[in-house]
Amino acid sequence: MAYDPRAPRPHMRGVRPQTWVTGPDPVEHKKYRVFVQQKNQAQWRDEGWTISFEDWKRLWRESGQWENRGRERGCYCMTRLDWSTSWTLDNVVIITREEHARLQGDAMASGWRSIAQKRFRVQKGLPAAPIKSGKKKK
Repeated sequence: MAYDPRAPRPHMRGVRPQTWVTGPDPVEHKKYRVFVQQKNQAQWRDEGWTISFEDWKRLWRESGQWENRGRERGCYCMTRLDWSTSWTLDNVVIITREEHARLQGDAMASGWRSIAQKRFRVQKGLPAAPIKSGKKKK
């Protein structure tokens, strides 16, 4: 039998909900994909993650803001209360993007370029105080 590039391939079947971890429900599948993305991002940044998918879903369900999550103004996001520790149930909160930006702004006002810079310095055992840059006074 000769190779036919137009023939259907068994590995290119498209969406197969029967193989999803969450079952065939597309809403649950979307939530699971967002959860995995958030967990992988935390692991890539070398932050600990101990929240299970069920706990993560419960946090969003109890907040009632799943439909309002996103990246725009007025949307909600999950963030940590203490950015120097890992993602745990008692260290996360769901807040608006404005509140999150305010928290980051407070860190920057105290001399940090970002929360990540502060966390990195603490993890590496460097001084926690930000290093002031700029011209020296005479």
